[in-house]
Amino acid sequence: MAGFNLKKSSAKKNARRAARRKKQQQKHRGPVMRFKFSRLVLLWILSLILCFGAYLYKVNFHPEDLDRGIKTDSSASESSNYAPAIPPVPEGSAAPEDESSDPSASSGEPTDIPNGEADESSAAVPSGPQKVNPVPESAAQTADYLTRCAFIGETNIYNLGRSGLLQPYSVYASETLTLQNYVREYVILDGTTIRITSAIKAANCPIYLMFGTESLAEHPADQTADQFHTLLNDIRAAAPEATVYVLSIPPVTAAAEKTEKPILNSVIDDYNSRLLDICNQENVYFVDTNTALKSNDSRLDPHYAMEDGIHLTTEAGQILLNYVLTHVPA
Repeated sequence: MAGFNLKKSSAKKNARRAARRKKQQQKHRGPVMRFKFSRLVLLWILSLILCFGAYLYKVNFHPEDLDRGIKTDSSASESSNYAPAIPPVPEGSAAPEDESSDPSASSGEPTDIPNGEADESSAAVPSGPQKVNPVPESAAQTADYLTRCAFIGETNIYNLGRSGLLQPYSVYASETLTLQNYVREYVILDGTTIRITSAIKAANCPIYLMFGTESLAEHPADQTADQFHTLLNDIRAAAPEATVYVLSIPPVTAAAEKTEKPILNSVIDDYNSRLLDICNQENVYFVDTNTALKSNDSRLDPHYAMEDGIHLTTEAGQILLNYVLTHVPA
């Protein structure tokens, strides 16, 4: 009888131990599951961060690949509401003659270039007869010539569009665009945010460039000219069929030469001289609009300058465009 009681007592102890082990296992299962779930949540958060980082990279370095209404191929351009990079030609008007014998260069039809095919080497070799620079005076073009051109540049070009002297679709500029940031800076064209090299891809209209005013307060003339040379090659690579005109930057007032960060007219003249050399080297046109805006003392008349003494008034902008219209090669 005593042995039976011992066995019974031992069985109870074993049952209690088994019950405790079972409870411990049940308690252990909760934290294990929670730990695995937390790892899953952590992986999900990391995935979101990586996706967001990839999106930011696309926005800043490859915006043309995003679905933002920007043309990436010929089929997309047919269905997009985005305005074409080539300004429309009014009915009954004729585009200016191009010195090229290639009929496609004056047909007015853009030729799509797949992204990445154009490079600096395609714009590095001058073609055709050597151009005469600075461009000599010619018979005046009618005002509608400007509607068939693309004007690319800094604040002075931007103001030509804002004042109504140029049509909005002809202006590829902003108040913050410079030689240093044009690769990553956006301009707004017909409500679309886009970079200038993407906007003018495959354009064959006349392209006018004016850059340097915003840079000369911070950088020397030779460095600024080198940066312009890089931009010029990028523009020609993006639009190899276009006729490119380089506009000399305008003078500044005497007051602008005496500010805390002055821009000296002597430095402007040095820079414009370097632009002329670049244009001769690359066989593109150079239009000396600086001369048209100089007063008798070789500076910008304060009447033609905004308060900063650097940027042009609407009246001065009209003088600049009148000079452009009377300096178009036949």
